[in-house]
Amino acid sequence: MRRFRARRCGTLVRLHRYLQKQRMNPLVHFLNSLDFLDWWLLAMVLGVLDVFALRGWLLKPAMAAGLIAFLLMLFPQISWPWEVSGFAAISLAGIVMRIRRGAQSPRTPSVSRPAKQEPKMQNFYDFEIRSIDGQAKPLRDFQGKLLLVVNVASQCGLTPQYTGLEKLQREFEPRGFTVLGLPCNQFGQQEPGSEAQILQFCTSNYQVSFPLASKIQVNGEGAHPLYQWLKQQTGGADIQWNFEKFLIGRDGRVIQRYSPRTVPEDPKLRADLQAAL
Repeated sequence: MRRFRARRCGTLVRLHRYLQKQRMNPLVHFLNSLDFLDWWLLAMVLGVLDVFALRGWLLKPAMAAGLIAFLLMLFPQISWPWEVSGFAAISLAGIVMRIRRGAQSPRTPSVSRPAKQEPKMQNFYDFEIRSIDGQAKPLRDFQGKLLLVVNVASQCGLTPQYTGLEKLQREFEPRGFTVLGLPCNQFGQQEPGSEAQILQFCTSNYQVSFPLASKIQVNGEGAHPLYQWLKQQTGGADIQWNFEKFLIGRDGRVIQRYSPRTVPEDPKLRADLQAAL
């Protein structure tokens, strides 16, 4: 009886010591609990961190964790010391191989590249239109002149502005100024006629002497490159209506943009024009 009690006491003591040891080593308890799902999770975490942080350095440990997870699926009896040591050995071997490959690869000598040059800003004179008779008209033909560019229409409530535009033409033409009229049918279909009809209308009703172009588009995907540039130079807003105006300096740059309701007799428009002559 005494021997039985002694054996039982010895077993209890050993069990107590073992439990105390397990409490003192939570890391060992954690490692014992690892299974293949934990290693798969570690592989995914390392892979994500590698993408967003170290760019390749965690890729080998992620592959090692995945390999351990695969082995545990096949052989669940593998103990944690072999799992951890195998993970560490495979990861270290992969990192060493990466370092050696980087040391052996020839480095490309750095070549100093010239600073990126901004594209040359386009100028009014870089564009080309077609005159009212259908002939190509490079705008460089107006080089050195002050221009008032207007999208015109024959059946608009603002069409009487032709009178004021012609007055400006006759008053300031001797000083190197010209109006350039560009017919457009995009606003209420108010320029439906052919180029011959437009020319006939302007000369017979308003005695227009300034140059006119063939019909163009000023807004949308089909906008003429000239009008794409004009809008870009003045904030990018679309043309509002017929008879919107752009004052172009002798250097081919936009000086001012005026709304369709700014009449040719407007004091500010005339002051800007006279200041630029």
